[in-house]
Amino acid sequence: MTHADVLVLLAVRLRSRAPAPLIGVTDALLGGSPTTFEDRLAAAEALDQVRVRGEEQHRSLTGAGEAELVAHLALETDAAGRADVVTSYEAFLPMNRAFLAAVQMPDVPVEALAEMIDDLHRILDALEAALPRFRSYRARFTTALDLALMDAEWITSPTRDSIHTIWFELHEHLLATLGRDRTTEP
Repeated sequence: MTHADVLVLLAVRLRSRAPAPLIGVTDALLGGSPTTFEDRLAAAEALDQVRVRGEEQHRSLTGAGEAELVAHLALETDAAGRADVVTSYEAFLPMNRAFLAAVQMPDVPVEALAEMIDDLHRILDALEAALPRFRSYRARFTTALDLALMDAEWITSPTRDSIHTIWFELHEHLLATLGRDRTTEP
């Protein structure tokens, strides 16, 4: 399996239950080639690693796809320095609890979220150094914060690349990288 094939599986996991165009955006943000995305996604479907559901053609990983992804991410993470990624993940957990509490408040101030994201930058620095596929988060947070100053929908809207959507995806990316899921979190 090539690095590009792993990225398409990761994009499906991060955007689970999304249609192909949204998964393609995530694949490109991870470093996948937009010119081969459809072919790589079709190949994963043919290998029964990705399933297609419903009229909207939403994709999700099969058990085989998840196992393949976990195996390849484990090799990549071990080569990059698993201890550094684990340290980043452990530093992220208390920030995640604070973030989730903040976004559940009515009218959460964007400035408070901006401070949390500023604190997140040191974690992103370590992750980006270990695994370049984490590089898109910083710019995405900056864009979402700027837009949230003008429209509060950019804080939590699930239909936009909102602050909450990006945070959720980063969290899922960390879990996938370490071969974990939300049920194994402390």
